[in-house]
Amino acid sequence: MIYEIIIIPRHKIRRIIYSIIALLTVYSCQKPESKIQQAAIQFTPTIVGQINTKATGTTWDNNDQIGVYMLKSGQPLGPTSILAQTDNRLFTYNGSVFQSNAPIFLPNESVDFIAYYPYKTLTDFQYPIDLSDQSNPAALDLMYANNAKNIDKSNNTIPLSFVRQLSKISINLSITNTAALEANQITVKLPAISTQGGLDLTSGKLTVNSTDKKDVQGKVTVNANKTALIEFILLPGEDISGKAIKFLASNGDSYTWTVPQNQNLQHLAAGNRYSFDIKIDNGKPSGGIGDSQAYLEIPKMNSLSNDEVFIQHFMPDASDKRNYAMLYDKKLKMAYWVAYPLYSSILGSGNRTEAWGYDPQVSTAFQPLLMNAQGFSKYGYDRGHQLPSADRNLNTSQNKTTFYFTNMTAQASRLNQGVWRLLEEKVRTWSAQCDTMYIVTGAIPTTSSDTMLDFAQDNDGKDVAVPKYYFKALAMKKGSEYYTIAYKMNNEIPPSGVTFENYRLTVSDLEKATGFTFFPDLNNTQKGNINTSIWK
Repeated sequence: MIYEIIIIPRHKIRRIIYSIIALLTVYSCQKPESKIQQAAIQFTPTIVGQINTKATGTTWDNNDQIGVYMLKSGQPLGPTSILAQTDNRLFTYNGSVFQSNAPIFLPNESVDFIAYYPYKTLTDFQYPIDLSDQSNPAALDLMYANNAKNIDKSNNTIPLSFVRQLSKISINLSITNTAALEANQITVKLPAISTQGGLDLTSGKLTVNSTDKKDVQGKVTVNANKTALIEFILLPGEDISGKAIKFLASNGDSYTWTVPQNQNLQHLAAGNRYSFDIKIDNGKPSGGIGDSQAYLEIPKMNSLSNDEVFIQHFMPDASDKRNYAMLYDKKLKMAYWVAYPLYSSILGSGNRTEAWGYDPQVSTAFQPLLMNAQGFSKYGYDRGHQLPSADRNLNTSQNKTTFYFTNMTAQASRLNQGVWRLLEEKVRTWSAQCDTMYIVTGAIPTTSSDTMLDFAQDNDGKDVAVPKYYFKALAMKKGSEYYTIAYKMNNEIPPSGVTFENYRLTVSDLEKATGFTFFPDLNNTQKGNINTSIWK
């Protein structure tokens, strides 16, 4: 065999080596660069709604799982719109974000995202709901997110806003003179409840099978102080008004408590939580609690118009404690009343936030925009708090809730900063001298002699009703006794030299003027008299 030897000049060998090195350098740099430029999709989640099945209510736990769909922007969810095989893709919560085990990347086009919690294997984008087993409320806490629109490759961390789809009943139960709670064997049942339904992820519409009803057993969590928390997760629209909840203790005692006849309990709202305090003494009710309202301060509501909505806020940093409730008119963009408890341990100082913003429980379309005072001020009005900022000044998170626009009305500046402010300060003084002060602050846009509505404009120039007068109804609890008083002031500059005492009247008289029934648990004698030794 003959071999041919080819001799390559040295300068050509160098040129070949340099070319190979350059090619290898370009190849090695280009491949990782595409990975660096494109990070995997992850989600930062928030929760809307007051169901609060988790420890803090609006936070996530590690290993929580959501299902995610990525689809072509502007197209409805369906087999042809889903991109990059992100068809009910599992994402798991890890510290602060939801991430997928197998990375998913944003494509070279705008996309939308739809997500839900908790994760399930689904068929035809339909999420089945079965509330028969209430032993794990978190597993029933259905949430839906459809806010991530027109997402491009500029940011791989995508915010998702999860809206709670179901309703919740919470019962704070105390039992005395029995071993039932010590044995952790109390059973609580709610009768004839719809348990089957579904959520269509393509439309976000929830349906209820109202023909199939059954008794459900609540989740019971016993506390160290011989109290218990009972939870029921229910389908929205459920009517629990007048239903008989049955308690069976381990010693065989049974007790039936009837849910109050209340308008807002006849059609439970999605994302809302409804709470009750019940006491059982030797297997029997105490204080006639079975006929009472959910909370003493909430006025009686018989029927609401299509424009009226009942709203209840719980403390942002203590979701088992109520903050305030209100009857809000979406058309007039103001609350008729705001009801709340006040006691010394909830008061603080130095935490006013000026955190003006929308109420998360009402569509922004039905709220005034009041980021600054320019809208109301040209009419001589302030953005008057119904729940005063100083009544929720223990910390900044609580104080922020007083700056929701739903809590504001167009209040005459000289009234708001004068005699009305002095009354608010006096109420805080009184609250330090009693167990609890129950307060209803209200604003009424018409009177029997003046039915014409007046309006001011918000920052967007939208009409907001101007109250004709304001009121406060107070019920002071000292020991086992209740004492009441009320005040009513026209929304105008007060005459010179008057004090809030010039506007005093009984709660019964205020009921006649407003048409509202305040403190429904109290009798006419308690509401028809003013004890001057108490209200000094």
